[in-house]
Amino acid sequence: MKARFALILFSVCMASGCTAAFGQRLFPVQGPAAAQTPPPAFTAKLTNIYRQSGKITLVQANGESFQGTWTIVTASFVNAKTPGTPASYPPQPNLAFAWDAVYGPGYYVGTILGSENVGQAVATGDRGTVLQVEFHREQLGVPEDNHFGVAVDNKGNIYKVVL
Repeated sequence: MKARFALILFSVCMASGCTAAFGQRLFPVQGPAAAQTPPPAFTAKLTNIYRQSGKITLVQANGESFQGTWTIVTASFVNAKTPGTPASYPPQPNLAFAWDAVYGPGYYVGTILGSENVGQAVATGDRGTVLQVEFHREQLGVPEDNHFGVAVDNKGNIYKVVL
């Protein structure tokens, strides 16, 4: 009976768009934040994770809070920037350079390029930090813990995103 109730509740949530993903984290892997001990991580929440767009809210360990909107895009070209330089600061058309910095050279071309399941967001913090997030969303029915991505900010940091 409990399984039936859970299935009905899940179906209602999916139909109404109330899906939210909680417990997402962003960890600094390159830049000034990665050199801090301990490195300041973010917690995040995305709404409508299986829709075409939704809201994203984040809080950094230092208390700065961020809000923005994410949307699904098709990864269509390589944006080659030097990570950590002002030319790589958000907003960018895509974060190909960050994918390669976090997951290894050629990762963007081999895994992300051409995907129609890439979410992009730009969120502004209440202390002036601008954060751009890009994540790869798995198809409907795949557990949410299979979502992953990268982020960059306007302070020269690159983050690994674990959704």
